[in-house]
Amino acid sequence: MKSKASILSILALVVVILMGIGYLVVGADILPSNSMSRHGWIALGLGTGFSVVVGAALAAVLIISRRNGYDEAAHEVYRKFDNRED
Repeated sequence: MKSKASILSILALVVVILMGIGYLVVGADILPSNSMSRHGWIALGLGTGFSVVVGAALAAVLIISRRNGYDEAAHEVYRKFDNRED
């Protein structure tokens, strides 16, 4: 049996998704009918793709540096600070 917190989280997620779909269905007719040019769509696609690539690269660098121990020196400073008695 799932806990109440996980059931409430799933229920909240479903409600948010349904509200978003409802906004897309109802709100699409309310917005003015301005269309984006082909160059706008290309710029949007390139910008989104570039952002995803940069985010993935930064996440990979974070994981690789953590696994290889490159950030242990930074953690050691905090360990010394926490173990120091006042």
